[in-house]
Amino acid sequence: MASPLKGKIIDITEVSDHVFADKVMGDGFAVMPGEGEDTVLAPCDGKVMLVADTRHAVAIGAGSKYRLELLIHVGLETAALNGEGFTALVKKGDKVKRGDPLIRFDRGALIKKGKSLTTMLVVTNAYDAAQSMEKNLGDADKVLTVTLK
Repeated sequence: MASPLKGKIIDITEVSDHVFADKVMGDGFAVMPGEGEDTVLAPCDGKVMLVADTRHAVAIGAGSKYRLELLIHVGLETAALNGEGFTALVKKGDKVKRGDPLIRFDRGALIKKGKSLTTMLVVTNAYDAAQSMEKNLGDADKVLTVTLK
């Protein structure tokens, strides 16, 4: 699985929000978007299962028969913005290919509101669907490898 943005990739446990850092939603990684990065891309082929009403997050079903559930969440505490600064580029039910644009965000507006741009990719059903997960935080093209049960 690729990173949804170019930037510094960190382990999910390093995120400054305990819900992500404590893996409450699942395991994964985070990206601190590089300068000029403002478009979240599909990390793999799959199907859009959810686009948050606030447009700050998208869920993708991936793997054989969409057994793997991925959540990409842009920023920290960004749901409180009620969609301000976000544009959804997909809708529920859309099939996506790796690299397809999912969400565009206004970096300046989010920073002005005091929001972190740290973007998380979480495998929300890792404990149920994954036999193993291997992270390669130094390779943006293959950050996460998941073997299904």
